[in-house]
Amino acid sequence: MGQQWCANKRWEARRVVDGMIHEWGLEALQSGEGVIDIAGDPGFTAAELLRSNIPVTIVDPAMGLSGKSDPMTTTFLSQFEKRGLNVIKKPFNQEFVEDPNHAKLLSGASALISLYPDEATDYCLKFTAYSGLRTFIIPCNECQQYFPPQNPTFEGFVQQCLNVDYNYSRYFGNSSLLKRERITNTPYCQVILQRTPGPPMPTQPPALAGPASR
Repeated sequence: MGQQWCANKRWEARRVVDGMIHEWGLEALQSGEGVIDIAGDPGFTAAELLRSNIPVTIVDPAMGLSGKSDPMTTTFLSQFEKRGLNVIKKPFNQEFVEDPNHAKLLSGASALISLYPDEATDYCLKFTAYSGLRTFIIPCNECQQYFPPQNPTFEGFVQQCLNVDYNYSRYFGNSSLLKRERITNTPYCQVILQRTPGPPMPTQPPALAGPASR
């Protein structure tokens, strides 16, 4: 990818991580299994988390395969393999959550973050509404295929995400709703949805059937 694009994405990731630390505190984010980064290829956010000594697991089936690349970030991440950085090349969905190999990660995660999760958006909303996990999500402002037909705009999509979260949260009995906030001084989308946790999730999650999301 272009050098300017990579520089902008590194700066965006830094601003997001600074926002997480300001919102929840460094110690909280460093706890347990650390942060889960959904659709995190090529690792911009993970790199900034690691710069702050926050362990991170990237969950992305396209990690290293999507065509996005930044040699600086790749080189930096290579220092942390098996030492603060974990990569799982699988989609984040119901099958992932039900896999017993991921139980420790999911129950011990300090937060879930996803910048422009595309098709993973709905499941990120569903899982974090169920778990009450600390959450930072930047909805994809270019994914028009996910915009609601009644208001096919980014603003409509943001409102849809909030409505879906409200329905899921009510269904799962979670009072910690996503809140829309603005992250300033970033080169791309400045809308961010954040959730501050409520009660901890049970050890064994039920099937996340949930209400209809559309």
